[in-house]
Amino acid sequence: MEAALFGAAASGGAAATAGLIGTGGAFSMGTMLSSIGTLSSVMGAIGGGRAANQAAQMQADIYARQAAREREMGALSAKRLRAQNEQVAATQRALLASGGRDMSTGSALLIQEDLAEEGEFNALLAENNTDAAISSLRAQEVMERAKGRNAQTASYFRAGSALLKGGKVAFG
Repeated sequence: MEAALFGAAASGGAAATAGLIGTGGAFSMGTMLSSIGTLSSVMGAIGGGRAANQAAQMQADIYARQAAREREMGALSAKRLRAQNEQVAATQRALLASGGRDMSTGSALLIQEDLAEEGEFNALLAENNTDAAISSLRAQEVMERAKGRNAQTASYFRAGSALLKGGKVAFG
């Protein structure tokens, strides 16, 4: 086994050392160190890609949680706007009624319709703004996940490149 590894007869101490340290053996000290360096480069590349992927996936999860929170907050905002609009409409109806006006015709009716339309427009605008924010967060989430996968894939290419370079150095 030693003869195959070190390129010298296992019985001769000087010969075994010459095969290990010298240039005539199958694995010289330089070749062994180069192989260790290559292995280290390969493991580092793969480990770095894995770490980058994990970091990107965690950031993507944060974007997903932010999008869910944004959806909750947007729904609450639209609900509050609608409730506020209803309170303003009720107050307006009470004021018009207290003045003895007929609220089912003319200006009073137009004012109520305009107020209802404006209030619903504001609520829909809040919902639309929320949808835009959610869409942006979802896009960031997708991009982060792709970034992580790409980093991991690139690490495999770096590892392969390190193997090829190490093989060239070690075996000429």
